[in-house]
Amino acid sequence: MGKILAICCRPENHDDFLAIAKRIIKKAPEIAVVIKPFIYHPDELDPALNHFPLLNIYLVNPPEKLPARGKTLLVEAIDKFEQIKQYTAAGIATPKTIEYELGQPINKNDWGEHVFIKSRTGSFSENSFLIPTKYILDIKLYFDELGTKDKFILQEFIYTGINARSYRVLSFFGATLSFVSLTCPKRVYLPNNLDEAFNNSTVQTNLENANAIRKFEYNNEILDFSKKIFNIFKEKPIQGIDIIIEEKTKKLFVLEANLGGNSWGFTKKDWGSYKQLGRPALLQQFNAFDIAADVLIKKTNELAI
Repeated sequence: MGKILAICCRPENHDDFLAIAKRIIKKAPEIAVVIKPFIYHPDELDPALNHFPLLNIYLVNPPEKLPARGKTLLVEAIDKFEQIKQYTAAGIATPKTIEYELGQPINKNDWGEHVFIKSRTGSFSENSFLIPTKYILDIKLYFDELGTKDKFILQEFIYTGINARSYRVLSFFGATLSFVSLTCPKRVYLPNNLDEAFNNSTVQTNLENANAIRKFEYNNEILDFSKKIFNIFKEKPIQGIDIIIEEKTKKLFVLEANLGGNSWGFTKKDWGSYKQLGRPALLQQFNAFDIAADVLIKKTNELAI
């Protein structure tokens, strides 16, 4: 035995990581693997392991005080605007985005006929809407009715086609574990007023009631783009990277990378990809567990201290 890999994962993913651990032990028997659901600290390890190099990976919210022993990597929820600032600084294309407070005036000529207002922290497009720009000053009452206390961003509307489409790459330490497209079955409808804007399921593919159609994808240009995106937050182990392609220019844009650790879709029975494509097919697309084992062996050898 040469090094130790300790992974703390969500309870629902425990069996998956046990299966990955078995592959690691078979491929690299010199690495000792410890899988803990939900709570873990290096002090729990067998004292006989104290002198071996250690890599800790938290795929759940880590303890307030991080372990002093070993190298530690962890997931972290980073809001959309903070992500976009980092991507923009690195020259990675994102839709034009600003911080926004409800009631804040904007120059319509800078944004076009429609603009997205999005929660900085919401999931599944919660509290996110495509708004006719001319009514932007009138939206506060609608959000008051929703009772949300979210902070917001204002984001350029990128037209992705007659039917809205996005792409989700599940990246684990930069290695692709799954890759699907999401396409809204209804044609894009551009709202003419705020009532329509707040009841529109045609422009956001991950909106729960959009009923988007999932399909496996293998586009190398998108995969290469996703690797550049991953590397901006390369110490965040799991990233569910959302990408769109502008219909007219075919330019790729990143929306966000979902860094908080909730993107391990192989156990999400209520997610569209799981329901439509099935767990076996999702795992087989890129041989996810084998890829995960290989990248964990590499990271352990590189980073354990």
